[in-house]
Amino acid sequence: MDTSARPIELNVVTSQERATPSLVYRALLRAIRDGIMIPGSKLPNERELASQLRTSRTAVRSALSIMEREGLVRRRVGAGTFLTEDADQVFERMDQTDAGTHDAVPSFVEIVEGRLLFEPAMMHLVVSRADEGDVAAMRQMLENVLDAPTWADFKESIYALHEQMFAATKNRFLMQIMESILADRRAVAFDGRETEKPAPQPVRTQTHKDLSAIVEAIAERDAKLAESLLSDHLMRTLATINIWQ
Repeated sequence: MDTSARPIELNVVTSQERATPSLVYRALLRAIRDGIMIPGSKLPNERELASQLRTSRTAVRSALSIMEREGLVRRRVGAGTFLTEDADQVFERMDQTDAGTHDAVPSFVEIVEGRLLFEPAMMHLVVSRADEGDVAAMRQMLENVLDAPTWADFKESIYALHEQMFAATKNRFLMQIMESILADRRAVAFDGRETEKPAPQPVRTQTHKDLSAIVEAIAERDAKLAESLLSDHLMRTLATINIWQ
């Protein structure tokens, strides 16, 4: 199928500029799911995608970089960018959230959008201040992500890891922010349904892999890599909220 022949509709989640690559990523995921882009096929070039999605080439380039790091696309020098043969299997590994709006607390979209504004940059503070005990605690919490018996435990373990990252800054203001975020998410049970059932194993495995990379970047004192990996993680999270609605 000629993937450049059919326009890809960008389903806008937010107008916040920092999140724009997330919107592009979201649109491309929907195009894969809807059969507009077929695994193994060549993607339109960056300029064509930017035109179809009514966005900038910079946003498209950032989204494709996220997809490349996730193993969804591969670039061939002189040939272009191609979806991998198993690109459609990404949906089995996604922690997709159907999140509503709430009168009493911010929505999940609002929370992730806000976190994108500062949390990746916060990794520089984490890297400079985290001690061996902080890193050891993060690694233990990673195992809890993988071994969580229920979906609710899975969510709690993810936020416990992020809490430890915030705690590693040794900055009480930032720690208060994380406490507020967690309280807001708990207030709506993380927008979950059937929370006593286990999270799917592919979802737990992929989440563990993504978060492990961030923790190891912190352990290696690589602030730029930790910032990039956390940005990718939050971008993907934002992209998949209510993705099929």
